[in-house]
Amino acid sequence: KAHYMQWADEKRRLGMGELFWDDAVWEELDHGGATIPGARWVGRDAIAQMFNESPDRLSFTVHYPTNEKITVVGDTAVGRWKLLEPCTVRDETAVWQGGHYIDDFERRDGVWKISHLRLTLDFQTPYHEGWLRAPFLESAQS
Repeated sequence: KAHYMQWADEKRRLGMGELFWDDAVWEELDHGGATIPGARWVGRDAIAQMFNESPDRLSFTVHYPTNEKITVVGDTAVGRWKLLEPCTVRDETAVWQGGHYIDDFERRDGVWKISHLRLTLDFQTPYHEGWLRAPFLESAQS
């Protein structure tokens, strides 16, 4: 998961597929637990392509995962994280978003990868005078 967060911020694009099994699922859920229409990708290649296009939508991201809990049973695991993420949407709007991940992992031939990632955003709100207009505190005070 640490690689997932860091690589997403580094915009590794197609390289993100390496973190998922061939038959993996990535989906965003609403607060009721239903998949948001158009926010579900099945298969490593589809997930990698989604990340390849992601910088066009989210040009800047910093993932701050917290409250991690991972439960391992044999060759499977379930991980839970809360997320705080400052980001820039379409190079125009600085936003804060926060939510939580629930991920399923599988170990195959001794290698752990993501088999099912579920993201639920609890909020996504503009930060009007954020890092977009004044990237550093010093520039805001000049």
